[in-house]
Amino acid sequence: MGRPLTSLTPADGRARRPPQPASCIVIQPAADAPWLEVKELWRYRELLGFLAWRDLRVRYRQTLLGAAWALLEPFVNVVLFTLIFHRLAGLESGAVPYPVYCCAALVLWTFFGRSLRSATVSLVANAGLVTKAYFPRLILPLASQLAAAVDFLCALAMYFLLLAYYGVALTPAVLTVPLWVMLATLNALGVGLALAAVNVRFRDVSQTVPFLVQVWMLATPVAYPLDAVPDRWLGFYLLNPMVGVVEAMRWALLPAHPFNASLLIPSIVIGTALLALGLVWFRATQRRFADIV
Repeated sequence: MGRPLTSLTPADGRARRPPQPASCIVIQPAADAPWLEVKELWRYRELLGFLAWRDLRVRYRQTLLGAAWALLEPFVNVVLFTLIFHRLAGLESGAVPYPVYCCAALVLWTFFGRSLRSATVSLVANAGLVTKAYFPRLILPLASQLAAAVDFLCALAMYFLLLAYYGVALTPAVLTVPLWVMLATLNALGVGLALAAVNVRFRDVSQTVPFLVQVWMLATPVAYPLDAVPDRWLGFYLLNPMVGVVEAMRWALLPAHPFNASLLIPSIVIGTALLALGLVWFRATQRRFADIV
């Protein structure tokens, strides 16, 4: 019988060693506690800013209009809603012109819709990063929110030009606009996190989100006043968390617009619940993202 392989010696006289199994390195989050995850997000804040800036550059790269596309969606909707709801359906907007009334809600709704759509596809669109490097996965939908916020600022500038054209003056309530943007982000991020996690496995989820946003907009007083909703449906209608946000935005951007602060209760309660459920589902499934994305 021959000598075992481990005892064979090459010319230099040293014994050969059998091949060693390759080492396996498991990369995982430092802890599961939510407050420690917030600290981890802060550590990766530069990556968050870089991804948001990259999303903006990719969106408007090699386009004829560039960032003007951020203005096109609300502008076209204002024109269409003015023709359909104001001219044809005869809806009135009180003391302010209907285009101003409609645009005050559309600038916020456009931000909400873009935030929801971009958060849903954020994981699949960055599959290369998810499968090759570790970072808090929550950074991807958060970066999409920042990119949508830049588009919102462009649309808000268009609204101010519209105010100047119609000679409508702002009130000090405009200082509360960041609060309503944050509340809209709360709702968009809560739903977007859950849809993003599901979209990793079922890619047709991203195809249904534009339809969801359109239906949700029709169930929100964007193109029509809240008074147009029949009283028998009002209790059910107010369960929509975006109703209070849109009405608060109109109060902030329109002079003498009536606003009932109790409308914010469903927006805050339901929006917080949606965010909590979205975070729980996202964190429960994020360990499998790299395997199935």
